[in-house]
Amino acid sequence: MAVNNLPWEAELFYRRLMSVVDDYGRYSALPQLLVSRCYPLQVEKVTKAQVAKWMKLCSAQGLIVLYESVEGKPLLEIQHFNQRTRTSSKFPANLGTPDKCITNDGHMTAVCVDEVEDEDDSKPKTKARKRPHSIPDDWKPNSNHATIAEEEGVNLERAALDFADWAVGGGKTYACWDRTFSRGLRGWLGNSAKNKQTSGVTLDPLGKPLKEWK
Repeated sequence: MAVNNLPWEAELFYRRLMSVVDDYGRYSALPQLLVSRCYPLQVEKVTKAQVAKWMKLCSAQGLIVLYESVEGKPLLEIQHFNQRTRTSSKFPANLGTPDKCITNDGHMTAVCVDEVEDEDDSKPKTKARKRPHSIPDDWKPNSNHATIAEEEGVNLERAALDFADWAVGGGKTYACWDRTFSRGLRGWLGNSAKNKQTSGVTLDPLGKPLKEWK
């Protein structure tokens, strides 16, 4: 097996990575994010450079594929992950691979549905376009938003409150509020939330102050 050709540190990284990726074997390839997710109790011992090196070793053995989203964000995908897919992927597919996926029960999925933000309205859509509407009373951030907030260093809870106030107070209407919030986290909303963070306080990956235990 290719994994047996890895140094033990890289093999351990690969094993931990398998518990972090989504059902499609995909995840962010940002080394700093992988350090916190794969080694939550060893963030002071494992460096970004080490993780970047282990990713390259895994890629060289054909265990993972490193690629970029259309927005230029680094991503990875574990090859032959064979996990039963229960939800759409949180990360866009590698455009260099086929669109179809094989689940662990031997069935071929119709198409790997991804949360890709396509701003080109001239392209044909496979589904009917939703009508713009006010933000639902029960709207709340999802797991994909949590990932974006972690990558951007944004306090997700505070950003969600600001977003809801902006949507309701301005009478905004959008067809997809989840996508609108994703864009906000990467833009104006994320910058606003960062500016409100308390200076001089140690923050966790979600932008929240770490608790001091006495």
